[in-house]
Amino acid sequence: MEMIAVKPHAHFFNLNTKIITKKQFTDVFIQCQSSRRKCFCINMGYDPQKLPGRPTNKYLFTVAAASSGVKDVEVSSPFEDFTITTSSVDKTNELKISVEVSGIKTQQIFDNVFSKMVADAQPIPGFRRVKGGKTPNIPRDILLEILGPSKVYKQVIEKVINSTIAEYVDKEGLRVSKDLRTEQSFEDLEEMFEPGDEFRFDAIVQFLNSS
Repeated sequence: MEMIAVKPHAHFFNLNTKIITKKQFTDVFIQCQSSRRKCFCINMGYDPQKLPGRPTNKYLFTVAAASSGVKDVEVSSPFEDFTITTSSVDKTNELKISVEVSGIKTQQIFDNVFSKMVADAQPIPGFRRVKGGKTPNIPRDILLEILGPSKVYKQVIEKVINSTIAEYVDKEGLRVSKDLRTEQSFEDLEEMFEPGDEFRFDAIVQFLNSS
C-alpha cells in the first residue's frame, strides 16, 4: 500500500499537503503550544483519562467524493475501523473525503506511535536505566510531558490520516496525487482528537491525469 503524505506545512506531516480552513484554501503555519496538553494525563491501558473540563467537540461534516462526470453524489464505504463518505467536488479534479475513525483505532495508533517515540528517545532524560539496560516504568503522563504533547499528537494525527486515506485509495484503486489537504486546521484536529474516542476529519485529494 502506498502511503499518502499529509502536511499542513513544513512543520506538520510529511509532504506538501495544505491544511485549509472552511472558508478558504490557505497555507497555515502550525505552531501549537497548547497549555491544555501540558496538563493532559492518560492511563497505560486502553482507557485514557479524560482531561477535566475539556470541551467535547463533535463534528459531522458534509462529505465529498468525486467520480468522473458525477457531481454531488454521496458514497459511503465502511472499513473495519473507520467509515469514509465521499462526494464530488464541482469543476475540479478533486475528491473530498469525510472520515470517521473508531475509538479502537485511534487508541491503537496512539499507543503504537507513542511507544515508538519513547523507544527512540531512550535514554529518557532524568531517569537512569536499570540493570540490563531497561528503562524503569515511567508513568505515561510524565513521558508525554518529556516528549512534548503537541509533538506526540502531531505524529499520531498524521498516522491516523495517512493510514485511513491510503487504505481507502488502495481499496478503491484510485490514482491520486500524494498531496493531501485537510479542511481543519491543526489546532482544530488536535482539539477534536482524544485517544480512545471517535475522530472525524475532512480531506481533499487530487486525481492524477489519466493520460
